[in-house]
Amino acid sequence: MADDKIFDNEIMSDEELDNVAGGSWPEFTADMLDAHKRGIAGFENIDLNNPKSDLFKMIGDDKLRQQYVDKVAGVFAAHGITMEYHGKFLEDNIYTYKGNQITREQAWNIVDGK
Repeated sequence: MADDKIFDNEIMSDEELDNVAGGSWPEFTADMLDAHKRGIAGFENIDLNNPKSDLFKMIGDDKLRQQYVDKVAGVFAAHGITMEYHGKFLEDNIYTYKGNQITREQAWNIVDGK
């Protein structure tokens, strides 16, 4: 795998990531990329185009992944949102705001002040 090359047509766009089937890992990855795209501190080394970024390192590093779960949860918590990450591929994350379950998109709209 170290010698495999990533081609531009193999890299998913933000829009494609948003449409990945539900589940904590795809949603969590999209949340990290959204935080990176917004310039939120702590997500500078999340890069889908760089196989040496933390995004790829955390696949085999549970401690690093948990640090990023905590960072993402902290971003949402700063806006009154709780994010429940189960760590299972096909189990959706749960986002809650003021006691009501909301979608991932709604959570980011709140973070963005919309």
